[in-house]
Amino acid sequence: MKFPKLFYADRRSAGAGASAALQQQATRVLRRVAHDLRLRSHEIVVQPSRRNLPTRVSLRTESLFVDVLHEPCQKQVALSFRTRRGRSDQTGGGENYVPLEQIESTRGYQSFLDGLRLAGGIDTSSGGRR
Repeated sequence: MKFPKLFYADRRSAGAGASAALQQQATRVLRRVAHDLRLRSHEIVVQPSRRNLPTRVSLRTESLFVDVLHEPCQKQVALSFRTRRGRSDQTGGGENYVPLEQIESTRGYQSFLDGLRLAGGIDTSSGGRR
């Protein structure tokens, strides 16, 4: 997967325009992940940054969260995933961070998708839960 250059840019002094562009690009990346996982039921939610919380763009399924996170003090964004127990579980398990460099290659991206399928119990043949 090729990530936008904006994901690697130093945004410590960036304004609202850069933040909006980052949210748009993160949404696009998560749509691609959802498409590649062949998800039928999912939602993408944008949570703007607040005090001590980073900007978070989330791909949510019944059993999994995939997040693109940006904290103002960091140079690049982080990608993470965690499990959840149904739609009402907003916390899920612990976050598993994935370096962007690890999933830029075709092989690394496929391994990432395989890990998401395993963690979320996603059936590859039908796009649903096992």
